[in-house]
Amino acid sequence: MNQFVPIQPKLLHKSSTDDVLLANPRPAVPAFLSAGRTSDDEISTLYDLNADGDHVMTFPDGANAAGSEFLAQLSVSPNARRRGVPYQILDEHLSHCFAPSDAGQAIAGFLDRYEIRRPSTSLQFVNTADHYFFYKKPHEHVPGIMLLEAARQSIYYQLYTYSKHALGNVTVSLSELQAKFHAYAELMYPIEIVVDDLTEGDDPAPRKVHYLTSFFQRGRLIAEIASWAPVIALDRFQRARNVNLLDQDNFAPLPVAPVVTVVTAADMSQSVVSLLEVGKDGCKTTCPSAFDGSVARIAIIFDRTLCFSAKAVPVEGSDTTMRWTFADVSYNELETLKEIIKRGFVAQKITSCDGRGGLR
Repeated sequence: MNQFVPIQPKLLHKSSTDDVLLANPRPAVPAFLSAGRTSDDEISTLYDLNADGDHVMTFPDGANAAGSEFLAQLSVSPNARRRGVPYQILDEHLSHCFAPSDAGQAIAGFLDRYEIRRPSTSLQFVNTADHYFFYKKPHEHVPGIMLLEAARQSIYYQLYTYSKHALGNVTVSLSELQAKFHAYAELMYPIEIVVDDLTEGDDPAPRKVHYLTSFFQRGRLIAEIASWAPVIALDRFQRARNVNLLDQDNFAPLPVAPVVTVVTAADMSQSVVSLLEVGKDGCKTTCPSAFDGSVARIAIIFDRTLCFSAKAVPVEGSDTTMRWTFADVSYNELETLKEIIKRGFVAQKITSCDGRGGLR
């Protein structure tokens, strides 16, 4: 498959198509079928009954070297019963059985007949060697960290496709990662990703997922990345992350942080100032161009998407800078400030408040 069928960035918790490393999603045929189930369709002819009474894929028409290698790997895999078969191996057989336009429907019918509700997923790895992040310098092989990011994205795709967790309601917080790299990933040949759902139990909305993301090139396994991740309601996740974020620290914006700060005086005149430091109790800015020294309102806007706004009292000033203390900051505004700080600020020395609440 040379054409990329895109996946929406939001589904992978990304904000731009430039960050998406997955395309062409298809359900993958399982390597094992449960004992006792039989069917007479073309795909079922790929399976033979083993000594344990299970139906195991054997490629009876003669597996190629890559197919034989994959089956040998399955024989020693502790999760063999939940593994999917890459299309790089399966396509040769499917091409003898179905027209390309019919294969997808045949596989969907096969999975339905065998009541496979959480199938593995096959994905095309998107790699055009011009990615703004992963290819800042020439590489002689696909960067390993790029495979790790593709595995991270595959978690979200599998979760939202085959569980009852809804996009926008939850996030996953990676708790454990195990990676094995069997060979270098080369640029010259396409890479197929197969995501296997190894999550225990049959809960349609699991609280923790276990996925195995495998990378195949020319039909051979080149890398495996196993992930364990709790699934957390998004609002609960944000509260847990933010609970101790500010404390008594002050934070300075990074030079590249897209921050705009506006001071609105009592007479409604406005000045754009530079934000120098901020904490939960106040901030330090350059002096506003028009200000009568009374209470003002300060708005800190990050990337035109997050806006913190609070009443501010000037407590200390010079010819070039002004310190402010915040008044009547609501819980929601404080949470917004925390979200802003996480995205582009670094901690300064711990400061204390003077008797008027100003920052020192």
